Amino acid sequence: MMPSWRKFFSLAVISVFLLPAFAKKNKAEEAAPAEVPQETEFQAESAESTQLSLPEKKEYSFFSSIDNEILNNVKMGSPESLRLAINALKKAEQTEAESVLYNVAVSIMKICWRSVQISENATTAGKTDSYNSAIESAKQGIYDFNSGNVDFLTNALPSLVLAVSESRDDYYEASELALKKCLDEKDDSVFVNYLLSILSRRQKKNDDALGYLQLALTNAPGCYEIEFALAEVNYSLKNYDFALKTGEKLLAQNPLNKSMLKLCAYASFESGMLDKSEQYVNRVLQTEPENSTFMLFRTKILITRGEYIRAASLLDAYSRIDTTSRDYLYLRFKIQKEWNKNISAATATIEKALVLYPDDVEIIIAAAGMASENNVSINGWSGDELADQILEKDSGNYEAKKIKIQSMVQKKSWQEAYKASQSLVNQPGSQEDALLTHIKICLSAGRKEEAWKLASDLYARKPKDENALQSYIEVLVSTSRKNEASKMIAQLLPSSSAKMKSFLYYEKSYLSSDEAAVLADLRSSLTANPRNKDALFRLYSIYFNKKEYKKAQYYLKQVVALSPKDESLLKLNQQLEKLLGN
Repeated sequence: MMPSWRKFFSLAVISVFLLPAFAKKNKAEEAAPAEVPQETEFQAESAESTQLSLPEKKEYSFFSSIDNEILNNVKMGSPESLRLAINALKKAEQTEAESVLYNVAVSIMKICWRSVQISENATTAGKTDSYNSAIESAKQGIYDFNSGNVDFLTNALPSLVLAVSESRDDYYEASELALKKCLDEKDDSVFVNYLLSILSRRQKKNDDALGYLQLALTNAPGCYEIEFALAEVNYSLKNYDFALKTGEKLLAQNPLNKSMLKLCAYASFESGMLDKSEQYVNRVLQTEPENSTFMLFRTKILITRGEYIRAASLLDAYSRIDTTSRDYLYLRFKIQKEWNKNISAATATIEKALVLYPDDVEIIIAAAGMASENNVSINGWSGDELADQILEKDSGNYEAKKIKIQSMVQKKSWQEAYKASQSLVNQPGSQEDALLTHIKICLSAGRKEEAWKLASDLYARKPKDENALQSYIEVLVSTSRKNEASKMIAQLLPSSSAKMKSFLYYEKSYLSSDEAAVLADLRSSLTANPRNKDALFRLYSIYFNKKEYKKAQYYLKQVVALSPKDESLLKLNQQLEKLLGN
């Protein structure tokens, strides 16, 4: 135990040091009033505070260990960028990530860009990682919904199925969502844009497909598959000249490509280059002599050129193979209607086609036109009713609208026909035949000045066009411009074709008030073309009004023979038979 005197000494020393401090504190407390403690809020440090340097944030991925340039080349997915990636990843010893990315690059190349020859092979079968599994599913025509969608490639790879198979469409929504997510990350990806173009075409969105392909081609100029797809999309969009130009460019690179030969055949036909189209068709048939589709396509070209004898011969040869083909029936109908003028046979053929192909738009339109032109029923439907079937699904269908107008003309509903015809003429993409019909309707609806203006403008633009010339002469005659009409007819008659001469003599018959001259002109019209229904019907009308019923019946029967099912003509014939006591 410490002696008491030592305790006292220690306390004294401590007091010496501590007493001044206590005294200072007491003085400060007396000088300032007491403060109530308050809660303090967190305050952000001022800009002058010291900033801590944090490491750059990096998103982890399965391919984090691989050079970013190589990964970007795979994401770009063009033939060139993939080749660079494949060469960079091609090693004797690969890490797991390098092996997977190598397989991805090779698979994209082989699935999307088949025209590119590479010796490398991808071994995806049996692999359990998300990337190889998605590729293997795509090869089998299956969209992999379980890829994980954790990064660019797991989003993109399942959609490779688009370039492999067309058998299913139950994944289109998921595919579109995933591919567009890829574009959010890399909007210039060639293979993603290409896959989206395929998807858009499957969904009938050809304008969207065109946009994706143009983006893809920007980063892969000269890519065969992209240019091929561009040709096809432009054909679908009716850009036939562009489709043909692109097709011929690709055909020069690969003259034996059957798909491109066929596209060039179709595009040149739609561009009005019938001779060129036939050359392409013949090249297809040289390599595929049993190709029945192109046998019929060649027939279609011949019919369009008016070479009906050769066309009929080809159809007869085809009939030994099949008589129920859609194209066979349609082309047989065209020959019977336009060349044989056998309305009964043509009606029977189109009725058969309508039974076999009830939803085919072109067949329905052909049947509707036949019914309307000849005032007959096709399988119980009038031309009006058949046209309505089309317009219910496609309210802007040009051909169906024409048939509706034709039906109004048959009923002589001129004001209704005028309104509908004017709308059709003003419709974007309206063709010249609608204008020619409108001019005729204007004449019958009492709008002769409008008819004159339209016919004059058309003739001024196309003075050598036979249709424009006929329309102009018809308006000259109908608006009593007889001197000009007479001079023009006299000038044209010596050098005109038989068909044109028949028209000219028919119009000339309206320029004379002398009955003998009128009859002479009408007979001359029939000499040039015995099937001129207008001339035959006018001769019937003249003799009927003169009450020379025998002669009237002679001409009417010829009209009936040309339109044997026209109910209005049959009624007139029955009326004549009663007057003749038959």
